[in-house]
Amino acid sequence: MITNIINMAESIFRIKNAVKEIKGRQLGLSEPIRIQSVQAIKSGETHYNYLLIINNRKFLLRLTSVRKDDRGKNSWGAARINMEFNGIKSIEKLGIAPKVYYKDTSCRALSKPFVISDYVPGKPVTRMTEKDLKLLAFLLAELHNIHHVTGLRSEPVKDYNKEYIKKRVDKITDTGFKYVNRHFKADLMEAYQRIKHIRLKTQKMSVIHGDISKDNLLRTGNSLKLIDWESVRLSEPQFEIATALERLNLNGKKRKLFLSEYLKNSKKANLDELEKYEKIRCFDRLLWSILEFVKLKEGITEKEKAQQKSPLKYVRNAHLEFLRCKALGLFPEESVLIIRQKSK
Repeated sequence: MITNIINMAESIFRIKNAVKEIKGRQLGLSEPIRIQSVQAIKSGETHYNYLLIINNRKFLLRLTSVRKDDRGKNSWGAARINMEFNGIKSIEKLGIAPKVYYKDTSCRALSKPFVISDYVPGKPVTRMTEKDLKLLAFLLAELHNIHHVTGLRSEPVKDYNKEYIKKRVDKITDTGFKYVNRHFKADLMEAYQRIKHIRLKTQKMSVIHGDISKDNLLRTGNSLKLIDWESVRLSEPQFEIATALERLNLNGKKRKLFLSEYLKNSKKANLDELEKYEKIRCFDRLLWSILEFVKLKEGITEKEKAQQKSPLKYVRNAHLEFLRCKALGLFPEESVLIIRQKSK
């Protein structure tokens, strides 16, 4: 506990020194920078977040949590910060994301890359109302109408996700099968063959947020804002829609409302292949949940201990994704998933 407090104080001290080196105009200020406070706030999987009050204005500093590699480089973190900065700049006119001002990928001011943006006040979305669904559908339709952004990475689903799926299947084959029931092993490999043979038609790439979830949605007055743009990229819009349907658990009436509102506001939306994208998304999340469970059982890292992650969380996630995969026809109706707390 004492060590954490010392580390936090040291981080805040270094952040203050780094921000002091920035010119006021680089943050949209007409006067020299006067730092009033720096406060650590809720962080994500790959970033630490700090609320800065500078010249009576609130800013957000996002510092990548990725450590340097063996060569002393932080190329992955730098690439993420660059993409986040470029992606948000490209959609600034839409007003659906916080305005970004400054980035540093040199790791000289701080030991890790960081970006500074406006701080977005608002309330987290815990329950999606019909109004929220309509607003989100409109925001995504507007976002997906942007097709060309210089410097933004391009990741087609048929290349990117299927490669990840293969790697995850291989890992589960190596270590994960000792935690699942025997019949599920065969069913999983049959489902994988179905995923492998899905053929996606060529889609026009668009800017996508890349991580739609309630955690990344804020209510601000009568509107919604999307935050945490670290996964922004050029990809197929249908995959983003599939992600929203899965992450927000949209079924029945809510699903119909969301899709109809999206189609109404999109210029050239095409959801003919949506079910295929849903299958890829759902199967990938099933594999991820099983692998996260295995990681915790095989050896908990210091970071995971600090976050007090529970294996049961991933067991629940895996069962939910498994049921979704069954509903999409990837597993036979009689298929059952049992995850054991102890390996055989």
